[in-house]
Parts: sequence; C-alpha cells; structure tokens
Amino acid sequence: MLLKAYPATFTPEEDGGYFIQFPDVKGAYTGINEDDIAFGLSMAEEVLGLVLSSCIEDNEPIPNPSDINKLTAPPGGFVTMVKVDLEEYLKDTTPVKKTLTIPKWVNDLGNRCSVNFSKVLTNAIVAENLNRK
Repeated sequence: MLLKAYPATFTPEEDGGYFIQFPDVKGAYTGINEDDIAFGLSMAEEVLGLVLSSCIEDNEPIPNPSDINKLTAPPGGFVTMVKVDLEEYLKDTTPVKKTLTIPKWVNDLGNRCSVNFSKVLTNAIVAENLNRK
C-alpha cells in the first residue's frame, strides 16, 4: 500500500452540500450537492488519489501535508484528514521482471519471514523517490 493522508476543508454551499478542497494539493478539489459527509469523504479520497497519482506518473513532486491543527475551518464547515491508497489510482501496473542480487542471508531471512520481495522493492523505490523531492 502507498498510503497518504492530507487535510481537506469542507465549506458549506448556500443551497446545500459542500465544496471540498485540499489546501496543499494544487488542483485537488471536488464538491457534493447534498449533506452526506460519507459521500463527500469518498469523493475527496477519489480526487486526492487521482491528483497525487498523476504527480507520481508525471514525475512531479508530491506536496507535504499541512499540520491539520494549524488549519482554520471555514465558517460553518470543518477540516478533516482524508486517507488514500495511491496504488489504487496508478495507471500502469504492468509487472516488469527485474533481476537483482542480494546477499544469501537476506534472501534466507526474507524467505523465512514470507517476505514479498517485489512488494518490498516497490515500496522502497517509491519511498526513496518521495524522500528526494
């Protein structure tokens, strides 16, 4: 899993519903025409996943999330964290075979612990990339 969480502001609209935006993520906003917060959170997760996965695929930096405690809720609205698993939104998930060399003791340890080597390598590469930006 490639989990990320960002604060979102829910601003009430005059005729009902909410305008939802992520202050830290340019272009990440959506809205709902009703007061169904669960639906709004679902919509917020989707737009966050689409925008952030696009950043990864386009080799653009992913912004750091703000401290939710330092954000001010809009009048009548609220601020909440929204979590997203970016793996669900990345487009090209075609497996690519790689050959690599690791010490035998690492291989043995990984096998004893039932490690998914592909998953560990994928997560490490993503983490390394995100830490460089």
